[in-house]
Amino acid sequence: MVESGAGLGQIFLEQLIEYTVLALEIIITIIIIIIVGITLAHLFKIVLSKLRNKEEKGQRQEYVGQLVRHMLRGLLISLDFLVAADLLKSILVPTVPELTTLAIIVAIRIVLSWSLSKEIESHMTQKDVL
Repeated sequence: MVESGAGLGQIFLEQLIEYTVLALEIIITIIIIIIVGITLAHLFKIVLSKLRNKEEKGQRQEYVGQLVRHMLRGLLISLDFLVAADLLKSILVPTVPELTTLAIIVAIRIVLSWSLSKEIESHMTQKDVL
């Protein structure tokens, strides 16, 4: 009787983790779509204002820089959450191929996070120079 209760607990925990990972991935996908949509909308606004020549070039460049920084920060946070979701997935099936796949995915995302953070820093230094 105790074994079946422990088995049910393990099944419940596995299902809970699977649904949590799925929910995280869906939420992160929605966040990424929203970030990209907002960025495209703002870029469209910049193109329209450029056609109307309402803003100065310096103002536009500063606005684009802020826009890029906000987008990169959002993507960086999303990548961090995706790594967390992959870690939760690996808890379920800790086989060697699964852990190897996880290690490769985490390494790629770490490189992406590092490059995004460097891009943010470069935009910050460009802003400081201007």
